[in-house]
Amino acid sequence: MSVKVSLQHKRKGFRKEQFRSFAGLFFVVSISFPFCPALCAPADSAAAPKKMHVIAHRGGRKWAPENTLSSFRKALEFGVDGIELDIHRCKSGELIVIHDEDLSRTTNGDGFIADKTLDELKKLDAGSWYDKSFAGEKLPLLDEVLKLVQGKTEINIEIKNGYKTYPGIEDDLLELLKSYPYPDKIVISSFDHQCLLNIHKRTDKYRLALLIDGLLVDLPTYAKKIGVQNWHPGFSNIGFASVKRAHDAGLVVNSWTINTTDEWKQADQMHLDGVITDDPVAAKAFFQH
Repeated sequence: MSVKVSLQHKRKGFRKEQFRSFAGLFFVVSISFPFCPALCAPADSAAAPKKMHVIAHRGGRKWAPENTLSSFRKALEFGVDGIELDIHRCKSGELIVIHDEDLSRTTNGDGFIADKTLDELKKLDAGSWYDKSFAGEKLPLLDEVLKLVQGKTEINIEIKNGYKTYPGIEDDLLELLKSYPYPDKIVISSFDHQCLLNIHKRTDKYRLALLIDGLLVDLPTYAKKIGVQNWHPGFSNIGFASVKRAHDAGLVVNSWTINTTDEWKQADQMHLDGVITDDPVAAKAFFQH
């Protein structure tokens, strides 16, 4: 009996020593490493999800004729993160907002923008083709769009310089943008990468974006050579690996034209930075949930 009591006392003493040691260790650790919620939070909740940038393609073709002041006004009304538009140069030298080099699809005129003066272009109807409620809509000057937006959202200006070329159009654009007091809200994109390189050589005031319908062998090196910060690929050409390579190179990835729920899900899964869409209201609602 006395042996058993003695052993019990020894065990109790040992447990007390264990507790003192553990308590001392906890005290030291607590002082050395103050409580931090981030350390205790689950790994998947450590970082908040990144907001998707929703850009209205040609102003948002779902609600108004593309590339018109009506479409841009509605885009601003709905609070889009950015608007995308296209520019050509007319015969009298002004920068006109329209997608095609030919007038026939989106106006009641015909022929090329490059062969028409501003006075001739302003007589055209750029809304009836879409819906009779937009009859009398005019082709806007880029200057008119800048005055409308006034820094309320980002403007992605795509320089058109393909079948009909406009030598020096990038210089005309930079001259016009000199008076726009929101350079941080301007992105200049083009499929004509020489235009982008020329702008890069002249100024670093604006973000530049490579438009590509396909994949390059070495996008990071090429992007650095041209001097761009954004990559704007066609959505059907990209995947997880290409987007990751672009992000690893420090590029912002905005893709076009992404219009369906399934495509928005894929864009989210690939961690795109932005979607260029004809239906920005539905896209914003999707990404807010």
